[in-house]
Amino acid sequence: MRFLHISDLHLGKTFSVSRYGQQFAHRRRQELLDTFGRLIDFANQNQVDFILCCGDFLNSEELRVEELRNINAMIEKLTHAVIVAISGNHDPQTENSAYQKIEWSKRFYLAPAGSGRVALSSYRTVITYHSWNQKEISEPFEIPKVLTQPGQYQILMLHGDISDGSKYLPLNASKLSQAGFDYVALGHIHKMQVAAPNVYYCGSLEPLDFGENGEHGFIMIDVEGDRRQCQFIPFSQREYKTISVKTYSKDSELVISDRIATAIIRDNPHHIYTVQLTGTHPVSAKWNIERIEDDLRYKEYFCQLIDKTTPDYNLEELYRENQGNLIGDFIGSFQNHKLSQVEKKAMQYGLEALLSQLSSTEKGEG
Repeated sequence: MRFLHISDLHLGKTFSVSRYGQQFAHRRRQELLDTFGRLIDFANQNQVDFILCCGDFLNSEELRVEELRNINAMIEKLTHAVIVAISGNHDPQTENSAYQKIEWSKRFYLAPAGSGRVALSSYRTVITYHSWNQKEISEPFEIPKVLTQPGQYQILMLHGDISDGSKYLPLNASKLSQAGFDYVALGHIHKMQVAAPNVYYCGSLEPLDFGENGEHGFIMIDVEGDRRQCQFIPFSQREYKTISVKTYSKDSELVISDRIATAIIRDNPHHIYTVQLTGTHPVSAKWNIERIEDDLRYKEYFCQLIDKTTPDYNLEELYRENQGNLIGDFIGSFQNHKLSQVEKKAMQYGLEALLSQLSSTEKGEG
């Protein structure tokens, strides 16, 4: 028996135009659908018996009927496997759910809202599940008892959070591991991880936002008698990655943009980047980060910039030159004790404001 564990596809998700640009935001939305299409091909080519989808298959409220029909047409291309899905916090089974808008393929089984079981008799497998009908569930999940029928493979499917106090079905990984199921398939966390022995998050099929770094895909499980093999399959079209680029106070915005583009090309221009700017920036006027991001998007490099630069000044020299005036008094107020990170930031921002004001005054006098 071979099955796939997938989750958090978020088909139909709308990406922020202000963050990605209009063209790439539309492209990224389509890529989620394209990756699902490739998953169908993978299942057909690799003799997959069934696919478990552990919630958030859809971004329910953001899909048009025509898009739902296109997704259904992809499912119809399955030649052997069926999909067993539960709903999650992004696609709960409410009156306005997208699941109500079309008649779904016989190869797609959406478990009814609430807890229950479904039997796949051809594979001597019983799936116990909980499927959502609301956007938040703050009560801890009460684990059902395992059916004790010999020769049956027992799977538990949940969409929830291994975190105390979560609003998204709080789960206890240790209790899930000890509950007696042969495989516990979880969704909601977008990064693949083994939460406890026999308890798996497969992660999202595609990364969905900055911060979701690393490989994304699904888990393929092969079961033969008492033996089981779980293999994570990287499958996403793109990754979110983080790189650092050094700056100098003399740099122009165009120079910084070109330096970032060079670093991205060196790594892999197909991916999406968080770029940490390190080094120094001008004392009197910082660069316009949004303008640099816009320039990179125009060149089709997609990233967000995090400014970790420091002002280019010598603090001791600046203090000596300004003793007796406002700038000197401001620096002096921070001396004679070890500064915390918050105090260092306060001094940096205050000095930049004072030096910027001084520079403007000097320009006006000229």
